[in-house]
This record gives sequence, structure tokens and C-alpha cells, in this order.
Amino acid sequence: MTTTAEAARHPAVAAASVPRWTSGLDLAVAVGLAVWGLVEVVLSPDLGLVPGALFVLVATLPLALRRRFPGSVTAVVAAALVVHAATAEAAATFTPFPSLLLAAFTVAVHVRSLPAAVGLGLLPVAAMGMAGQLGYFGVEAARPRALVLLVFFVAGAWTGGRVVHHRALAALRAEEGSAAAADRAVAQERARIARELHDVVAHAVSVVVLQTGAAEQFVGRDPDRARGHVGMARRTATEAMAEMRHLLDVLREGEAVYLPQPGIERLPDLVDEARGAGLDVTLAVDVPVPVPDGPSLAVYRIVQESLTNVLRHAPGARTTVAVGSTGRELTVEVRDHGRRADPEDGHPAPAGLSSGGYGIPGMRERVRVYGGSLAVGPEPDGGWLVRAVLPAGSS
Repeated sequence: MTTTAEAARHPAVAAASVPRWTSGLDLAVAVGLAVWGLVEVVLSPDLGLVPGALFVLVATLPLALRRRFPGSVTAVVAAALVVHAATAEAAATFTPFPSLLLAAFTVAVHVRSLPAAVGLGLLPVAAMGMAGQLGYFGVEAARPRALVLLVFFVAGAWTGGRVVHHRALAALRAEEGSAAAADRAVAQERARIARELHDVVAHAVSVVVLQTGAAEQFVGRDPDRARGHVGMARRTATEAMAEMRHLLDVLREGEAVYLPQPGIERLPDLVDEARGAGLDVTLAVDVPVPVPDGPSLAVYRIVQESLTNVLRHAPGARTTVAVGSTGRELTVEVRDHGRRADPEDGHPAPAGLSSGGYGIPGMRERVRVYGGSLAVGPEPDGGWLVRAVLPAGSS
């Protein structure tokens, strides 16, 4: 619920506070009160037919716009009552009473600022109090107990409106919170898919580039070896395409595609692929207990990204991959021992073959999701170490 100024700044709030269907309802209420008042005026013609009818119209018809202009409508109705009470001999109609109660309820609902809502809510009390003192409602209305009763009715209407205001505001905030949570979930899913795409594409491209480069070196002097490198590049590209199709299928709405994700059990294949690209890799896996799919995939991707970085920056380097488990924790270590000098076994990385800076941040994010830790840095002997620790039972 909001004032007009607030509505201008927050159109979504304004739309929620003044639904379109309420315009017809407000018009019907205003017309109903006007008819009631006009009937009372007609039945008391000696009190002034034209002034009474004019007063009724001014005191009731603005209620059709009460939700859009709550403060203005309340002020108009209150002023009309005071002016008519000061000029008329007696009350020609009692419609100002329900009109001002409805106005008090409306300002409590639609005015967001509490001081403003309180101030506008006092207008009906002041107007009816002044009208009572002027004798508009008769002698009894001028007595203190009548004023107390008047305040009771107006306060009840205003309090009820404020309760509605707070409930509507809480519902709106809950809706906005749900929308924000949904946006965060979408952003997290996009980031996850982006990490997967990066790991798949970066590794595949690195292997393909290195394998085709090796094939060029051996095509003239050792065709069989060149064909082996080309075959490895083709298999790597085919596997990468299959994983990319799976990730893209996940993005399509309405399609439930469940394909097995690589995990610790696929590490031997990953290491064989790295060996085919020229790395001297040894693998040691000691994980006696089953590992949930999530951490298992994280281990695979960390090893994949680490080997990709070795292919880029230290092709042909002697590398060790060790995956172990203490029952509660998974440990992953990928250590290379620097660039090998023999370019025929460890093919130099082509210029421009870089990860774009997403590899290590992606590994950190994977580890963070499962509450683990990651250490990446140079070794004293000139090599490089990637060490990750993950809770073994996380999902």
C-alpha cells in the first residue's frame, strides 16, 4: 500500500495496492451513498433542497477515487461537512458519517507513512467534532460523550485499515522475496552451467589443439603416430559435444534429461586422455566408500581443470594425481613438476591457449558449494600444486 508519490516511484507496488476491479466497486459505493443522501434531502425539503443535494454529491461522489487519492478525498469530504454545518440550519443527511469512516479506513490502508496516515485520519474526527459543536447533528452531538463515541468509531475504522495495510505490505514483501529468491536460483544455475561448459570446452579444446599440433609434427615421418593423435582429438571432441548437448538440454524447459555425469570412476579415462596429449601422468585413487554424485563430479572437474592447466602451461611435465578419502573427507591433489624439455613427448602449448581466467575461480566455487577448501600455488621445485578437500558425505 502506498501514497500517490510512492506509487509513482514503485509502479509494481501501486498496481498491487489499487487493482482495476476496485474502481467499479468504489464507484458503486459512492453512488449508493449519494442516492441515500439525496433521498434524505428530498424527504426534508424545508432544510434546503439544492444546498443539501450539492452537499451530498460533494460528500459522497469523491469516494469513487478514494484509493487513488486517499488524502485529497478525505480532505474534500471533511471540508464539505464543516462548510455545510456552518451554513445549514440542521442536518439534511447523515451520509457524511459513513463517508468519513470510509475515508479514515482508506487513508489507513493506502498511505504508507504512519505520521501522514495518522494526520489524515484525524481529519474526520476534527470535521465531525466541529460539525457537532456547530449543532449540525443536534444538541446531543455537542456533548463530550458524543465526541468520545465519534473518536471510537473513527479510530476503529482507521485501525482496521492499518491492519489491512500491514497485511498487504507483508504479502507484497513476501512476493518480492520469493521473486528475488527465484532470480538468485536462476543466477546460481546459470553460473553452475557456465562452469560446466567452461570445464568441458576448455579441456576439450586444449587436448584437440595439442593433439592436432602433434599430428602435424609426425604426419611426414610417422603417419601411424599422427593418425593416433588425430583419433584422440576426434574422440575428445565427440565426448565434449555429448556433454555440451546434455548441458544444453538441461536449459530447455519441459525436458527432463538425465544423463550420467562423470565422476571419480571416470578419472582413469581422463588420465589416459591426458597421456595421449603428451603428459606423463600417474593416478592413485584410494576411495573405499561410495561418494555422492555431487562431490564425485566436483573431484572429476577439479582434476580435469588441473590437467588442462598443465597441458596449457607445462605440456609434457611429469604429473601426479592422487585422490584419497579418510571416511569424512575427500582429498584431491594434482601436482606437476614443471615443463619437460623434450618437445616431441610434451608438445609446447600453442600461443593464445588460455582459460580466460575462469578455471581456478570455477574450482574454488565448486569446493565452496560443498563446504570444502582449495589451495593452489607453486611448488618449491618449480612445479604447481592443486589441493582440494571436500566433505565425503556432502550432496
